[in-house]
Amino acid sequence: MTILYRIKGFNNYKNGAETMRAFPEMNVDGAALNMNFHAGSAMFLNPNTTYEIQLVISDPDGGGQTVDLEIKTKTFPDTNGSLDTIEVNSSDGANGIQNAINAAIPGDLILVNDGIYNPFTVETDGLFIISKNLHGAIIEGNDTDRGVVTVGNFNDSTRYVFIDGFVIRNGRWGIDAQNTQFLTIQNCDISDVDYGILNRRANGWEHDQYITNNHFQGRTTWPQSNGNIPGERGVDIRGNNNVVSFNTISNFGDGVTTDGPPYKQSYSLDIHHNNIFRIVDDLIEVDGMISNSRVYSNRAWNGRAGISLAPVFGGPAYVFRNEFVNMENSTYKMNRKPAGLYIVHNTTIQSGDGMSSPSGWQNTVVKNNLVYAGNYCFQEYELVSGSTHNWDYNGYYSSRSGSSGSPWFKWNDVRYAMVTDLSAGANIEVNGVKVGLSDMVNISLPVNPFQEVMEADIDINLAASSNALDTGTILDNINLLYVTDSKPDLGARELGFMPMFGHDFNKVCGNSSSEILTWTGEVSQAWSDRRNWSPCGIPNKKTEVIIPDGLARYPLIEGARSIKKLGSGSF
Repeated sequence: MTILYRIKGFNNYKNGAETMRAFPEMNVDGAALNMNFHAGSAMFLNPNTTYEIQLVISDPDGGGQTVDLEIKTKTFPDTNGSLDTIEVNSSDGANGIQNAINAAIPGDLILVNDGIYNPFTVETDGLFIISKNLHGAIIEGNDTDRGVVTVGNFNDSTRYVFIDGFVIRNGRWGIDAQNTQFLTIQNCDISDVDYGILNRRANGWEHDQYITNNHFQGRTTWPQSNGNIPGERGVDIRGNNNVVSFNTISNFGDGVTTDGPPYKQSYSLDIHHNNIFRIVDDLIEVDGMISNSRVYSNRAWNGRAGISLAPVFGGPAYVFRNEFVNMENSTYKMNRKPAGLYIVHNTTIQSGDGMSSPSGWQNTVVKNNLVYAGNYCFQEYELVSGSTHNWDYNGYYSSRSGSSGSPWFKWNDVRYAMVTDLSAGANIEVNGVKVGLSDMVNISLPVNPFQEVMEADIDINLAASSNALDTGTILDNINLLYVTDSKPDLGARELGFMPMFGHDFNKVCGNSSSEILTWTGEVSQAWSDRRNWSPCGIPNKKTEVIIPDGLARYPLIEGARSIKKLGSGSF
């Protein structure tokens, strides 16, 4: 199946990402999959925009079908609309926020002034709870064994709750999110907690949760060399259509996770641009997902495993442009016989094996990665008969000699000394290359996985003369934002492309709306992305909007948008 997409009204289609097929007879997690589907993603779309999608299905045995669809993408959550405001002041007492919530109705904005407040619970749909000054309002948990902030309850869904800009501290669960849907948590500083945010009920009812630009700092000590797996987690979510982006997460048992009951519920997840470090077990895990999870552009350093895919029920699980440095075990945990893994354009730097998993994983695409290891680049055992293993165009380095007694690879339980031997003997990596330490600006292999590698210690940008330059293969959709010369480099970082990871509170918009906003189109055509406006914000019914002439990008507006007027100077 091939995915084509275009904005409605435009002429030319673009290719979506490579798709994957799941078969009922696949053995995943020790049992027959019993699912039959073909899935894939079209990525990097504009929000709040109508697209025409074309699915072209062909059968190798003959026949085929073309399916035309029309879909509209989600919009960024915002406070645009007719909101009544309830202001909370420190003079209202420590329970001031809770009292305001109790008095509010759906659609109300609760604007909280500076002060220290008690934990609160939200069970009313459609409330906006915002710290007027970024981190001026502090929610003090006083070492509660419950949630510092609780959203929802055990027996019903809670929808459209928006929490922005608070300090949340000192409790078991920073945010206890129960059966939440269309939940937004942004710009919060959450610390001294066992869990940052937790979908505690784990019913699979959760969906459309947007967790962005937060700082999560836990209580879990790193490193722990005893092999134990602490239960604490930074972001622990369930359901589908969830986004976890631009967060900084440290000192938990797991960083970002979907692992836990119910399995075979999660799909359509985006985990991107997070800075995750000092994690005892898995920095990222998408265990139990079905298809179309996209894990990309994350910085994941210092932990036991970079990403757990144990298991994936059919896929694709897209894993690309991530930086994995200093793992205790394998970068990719392909345990419990996962199926449908699309692993491309990642960089891994290890003191031990770069990659190694028990037998049983299947239907994999592994391309354009860089693997630096102190032992085997990969050590993989018995392969699944009849499964697709499309491994090619990767760059490898090991500090081992590469002799028959100290080989770089083990594939299907057979050892291969160097890349050329692997290509000749295993029929993979026909275009694979050998790389060295000098192919990056400044790196050395970690000495001990329990000794932290700091960002200042190494520079994983490609050197100007690197063998990894221009040696990758073109990957539809995946390369769209990163490759401008049609010649992909290997690894996570394209030459000259500097990624952004984690939170940045310096770029947070103020929560008091300006009376005049001017369109800049700095990042996209999205009306509801506050980064496209100066000063930073989103127009509402009280805002005068100016749209200058001569810009590269203009807003795409669909649906009703309320503004005061279109100001002079607009085209």
